[in-house]
Amino acid sequence: MVYLQAQKRRGLATIITSAMMMSAVCILGSAGMVWSQSTLTSQQVEMTNVVDNYSNKLSESLNFEYVYCNDNPCETIIVIITNNGKVGIDVSEVHISDKNSGFSKIHTITNGEIMPDHSIVIPINDSSFSLHDVLDVSSVTSRGNTIQTQIST
Repeated sequence: MVYLQAQKRRGLATIITSAMMMSAVCILGSAGMVWSQSTLTSQQVEMTNVVDNYSNKLSESLNFEYVYCNDNPCETIIVIITNNGKVGIDVSEVHISDKNSGFSKIHTITNGEIMPDHSIVIPINDSSFSLHDVLDVSSVTSRGNTIQTQIST
């Protein structure tokens, strides 16, 4: 009889051990699913932001409407930029340079937001503009797009 009682205990121990292992597998599996879902969601949000930024960058379209010297000799250059795109644009900088002499001036713009089909006027003062025959004028948006033109002083 002693032999039958030991077999009953082994059978019960096997069932309890199997139940504990199944519970552990279920808990670990659930934890893994929750972790992977949260990771996937954060990556999806990041990917959506990147795609939106690139599509907005492609939708940007701006033109130099006018670039001219305001006085003679040229000490003030007036830059008029028009937004022809579908999204608002934030012009952050205007660069004026002369490749031959190495002259360079960076004019930072604090309020350069341009809504679609609107323009912005940017006066840039520097007494050394009259020393150069041709100046390159370029503008940079907050998304990194650049347009460029030239002005004869």
